[in-house]
Amino acid sequence: MHRIEARQIYTTCRGGATSHYPETVIVHSYEPGARTVEVTDESGRDRRVFSIPASYFHATNTTKAGRRRITGYYQTGTLNG
Repeated sequence: MHRIEARQIYTTCRGGATSHYPETVIVHSYEPGARTVEVTDESGRDRRVFSIPASYFHATNTTKAGRRRITGYYQTGTLNG
């Protein structure tokens, strides 16, 4: 798993198992080795903090083999940077 840090922005790969969460989220907090990542809705419409399984978070929307990911989120940027 790649490094997950606060203020990173992730977008859903396609929906899949993450369809009940917002499509784009900002990492609120993550403890290394934890099973979940706390995030907020990037749109700002919902200020609640959501917990999403850490295994859903990836650096890119493709696997090492070049296949497109179906489930989870991939990093699309960071806040203020």
